[in-house]
Amino acid sequence: MLWAVSRAPLEKIQGYKERMGWTFPWASSFGCDFNSDFSVSFAEEEQRKGDIEYNYRREAPMEGMATQMPEVVVANANMTGTDAATYVLERPGMSAFVLEDGHLYHTYSTYARGLDALWGMYQWLDRAPKGRNETGMWWRRHDEYDAQG
Repeated sequence: MLWAVSRAPLEKIQGYKERMGWTFPWASSFGCDFNSDFSVSFAEEEQRKGDIEYNYRREAPMEGMATQMPEVVVANANMTGTDAATYVLERPGMSAFVLEDGHLYHTYSTYARGLDALWGMYQWLDRAPKGRNETGMWWRRHDEYDAQG
């Protein structure tokens, strides 16, 4: 069974889930170490010092985090309702687990580009004659199309 986990408070997750019309189970890891334990959430100090491992490799320090963010990072942060410095403390990841005989086992994790295969639309668009044929922030939520033309 697919479950999603986000670091936001459950009330915020449930509101967004309802807005999108989604029905899959979605849990909150707000206030616990679940995301950190699976290397998808980091403290600002960890990033500043280069003391994080993401996608099975150690990352270099991020100097000037609050002032030198790429434009796409700032745009993504705005789209999710946060600032860029906070946005980069979270990274995408997917983990699989199995429950057998009352024991929970972590069976698989992937990060970054390892997630591309899960985004089915990219597979089709990347094979089209003009590819994605868009620039910048081209994806929108289903309830945002009329507002953005």
